[in-house]
Amino acid sequence: MKKLLTVTLALLLSCAALFAACDDKKDDPPPEPQETETVEGMEVVSAEEINTFDTDALRLFGRTYMQQKMLCLDNGATGFEVTFYGTRLEAELVPMTEYLYYRAFVDGDTEGTIRKLTGNRPYVLAKNLEEGVHTVRLVKSISSQNGVIRVSKLTTDGKFLRPAKKDRLRVEFVGDSITVGAGIFGDTTGKGCTVDNSDAAKCYAYLTAQALDADYSIVATEGICVKKEFVLPFSMMDMYEQLSSVTTGKYSYPEESHDLVVVALGTNDGSYMGRDSSYTREVFAQDYGALLDLIRSKNPQAKIVCVYGMMFLNSAVENGIQDAIAQQNDPTITYLRLPTDTKGADSHPSLEGAKQQSEALLAYLNEIL
Repeated sequence: MKKLLTVTLALLLSCAALFAACDDKKDDPPPEPQETETVEGMEVVSAEEINTFDTDALRLFGRTYMQQKMLCLDNGATGFEVTFYGTRLEAELVPMTEYLYYRAFVDGDTEGTIRKLTGNRPYVLAKNLEEGVHTVRLVKSISSQNGVIRVSKLTTDGKFLRPAKKDRLRVEFVGDSITVGAGIFGDTTGKGCTVDNSDAAKCYAYLTAQALDADYSIVATEGICVKKEFVLPFSMMDMYEQLSSVTTGKYSYPEESHDLVVVALGTNDGSYMGRDSSYTREVFAQDYGALLDLIRSKNPQAKIVCVYGMMFLNSAVENGIQDAIAQQNDPTITYLRLPTDTKGADSHPSLEGAKQQSEALLAYLNEIL
C-alpha cells in the first residue's frame, strides 16, 4: 500500500508540473509580427520572389509561361516590367535562336533601346542610373515565328520593390504581320521583311497599349489567316487557343478577361481570295464570324473592335468583316478602317504609318471606352 501511495503521489506531482507548464505557455506573449521592409514607401521583395516571376512581384505582358524554371517570351511584344531601388538591372537571357531582339524601356522612356541577343548570358538592361527607384521594361521585338526568349534570372545592385497595384485597362490585339511590326523599318526598295527591319514594340498595337498604359497581350504572327491555312499550316482559330504559334500547348485564359479586343485580320485572307475563287466574301464572313464567336467566348464583357485597311483595301474582305459583325447582332462589336500605309518592307506599314494608325485607333477608343 505504501508503494502504491508513493507512485500515485509521483503521478500527481508530474501532472501538476505539466499543467503549470501549460499555464506558463498561456501567459507567454504572442510573437511580434515581423515588419515589412520598405524603401521610399514601397515594399521590398526578395530576388527569389522576383525570379519565380510572380505577378505580385512584377508586371508581365502577353501570354508568358514558365518552362524549366524560366519565363518564356514567345509572342511579339511579350515581356515584363520590374521595379527596383538601385542603379543597375541585369537579366540573364536565353535566346532559342540567333535571330532575336529585345527592346528595353527605362523609367517611362517611350523610345526604348533595341539590342540583338548574342548567346546565353547576362544582359545589362539599365546601368549608371541615379540611385533611387526605377522601373525597367523588356519587350520582345520579334514575332513567335522567329524564336523564343527565355528569362532565367534578374539581378540588381539594390533591392527589388513590389509594384503599386493599379486598375489598368486590359487589352488584347489579334492580328498578323502588321500587328507584330514586320518590315516597319524597311522601305520600298524591294528588300523583304527581316528580323533586322521588324519590331513589335513599334507597331500600331504596342504604341496604342503604351499610350493607354494598358496591361496588354498581342496574339499575332506573319502570314496568318482567320480560318484558312494559306502561308502557315495553322490559322488564328488554332493560334488563339495556344500559348503561341510555336508552342501549341493550350493557353489558360485569366479569370479577368480583357476589357477590349482589337482584331486586325483579313490582309492574308484577301491574298487567299486572289488564288481561290471559291473563297468568297460570304465564306470569309462565316470564317470571321467563327473567330468572333471564339473571342467572345473567352472575353464575355469585352468591347471588340475589328480594324482593317492598314496595308491594302479589298472590298470583299472589308464587306465580309462588316457582314460578320452584323450577324453577331452585338453593339459592342464594331468596325474601324485604319489609315493605309505601304512604305515599309514588302508594302507593310512604316514606322510613321504605324504611328498614324495608332493615333486613329486611340481617337476611336476615346469615343467608345
